[in-house]
Amino acid sequence: MIVFKSFFKVLRNYKMSLIMYLVISLGVIYILSSFNTKGNATYYRVSQGIAVQDNDKSEISKGLIEYLSTINGIKNAADYTDDQITDMIYYTKLSNRLLIPAGFGEAYLNGADTAALKIESTKEAGARMGYSVETEIDSYLNLLSGYLAGGFNVEEAQKLTMEALADNSAVSVVADVKVEDDKIFTIFQMLPYGILTMLFSAVLPVILRFGSMLLKKRSDISSTPVLKRQISIALAAGVVSVFIVIALITLASVLSEEAFTGRWWLIVLNLVTLSLTVVMLVVAVSNLNMKPEVSAGFTNVVGLSFSFLGGIFVPIEYLGSGAKVIGQFLPTYWYSEAMTRIKTGGGFNDILNCLLIQLLFGVMVMGVGLVAGRCIEKRTA
Repeated sequence: MIVFKSFFKVLRNYKMSLIMYLVISLGVIYILSSFNTKGNATYYRVSQGIAVQDNDKSEISKGLIEYLSTINGIKNAADYTDDQITDMIYYTKLSNRLLIPAGFGEAYLNGADTAALKIESTKEAGARMGYSVETEIDSYLNLLSGYLAGGFNVEEAQKLTMEALADNSAVSVVADVKVEDDKIFTIFQMLPYGILTMLFSAVLPVILRFGSMLLKKRSDISSTPVLKRQISIALAAGVVSVFIVIALITLASVLSEEAFTGRWWLIVLNLVTLSLTVVMLVVAVSNLNMKPEVSAGFTNVVGLSFSFLGGIFVPIEYLGSGAKVIGQFLPTYWYSEAMTRIKTGGGFNDILNCLLIQLLFGVMVMGVGLVAGRCIEKRTA
């Protein structure tokens, strides 16, 4: 019991590190979650700049330009030189330059298959934005033609076409962006960094202090058996770890406004599994006879490398091939993989292998650390 209480007394010396990494983790989580919109059915329209030269000035051409202006920023091509327009397209300030030829409206109404029906569209060949504008033009003209064939006059047909496309434009435009991330995934995705840094910056140095040569000699002559001391230290470290994990889960659930749902339980199970793995890593490192002062630098190395290569800070799909190969040897990579599977509707069976790989990593590293610790102890004896 004395060792158990002493653990928390020593832990007080590292309370500022604990608070600092907690604040950093929560700050990053709060900033990222504020950029997210809850739900999977939200769309944002991407406005594209278009330079238009209307040589027709007909009712049809004016209606087309009016429709395009509801989606895109329209500029008068006559206000710019050809070189200026080319530069604006190159630097993506404009997606298209449209030239509506004279006689276009009359030829359209007469159904003439002539060059007058051809709207010249200049765009950057490698950019999809330009093709999206051409799709908008085709959608408008095709739908307008249907209303005209149904007996409506030009004004009525244009009004009906505008109303119909306004209802569907958010899902028909190629450049629309669908927001798929819920807050719960963004927030819980960042928690491994907090767990890594808080355990390595607070729990590890306390264990290292109990393993220091001077304190170890004092403990060896005490009446408390070695096994009992080790169990007390392990229990104290476990209590601190459990408190940190529960606190982070509670705060993350409050910020994400979701708890006790089916996917919430899977996410929490994934986080608890990673936390057990991190505890095993701490145990492994604590056997390497490091000085407590080194733990601060070690915390930054482990926290940042595991987070970047494991898909915590950068999504796995954005990592390079070399980084992915390295990342697959880290538990955070499989934590991120499990989160991706849960996001896409996966259940317990879908993430089971990810959980087992995390635990296997922890067991292997802890085993290596214990063996290395025994070898170091024999050499220094």
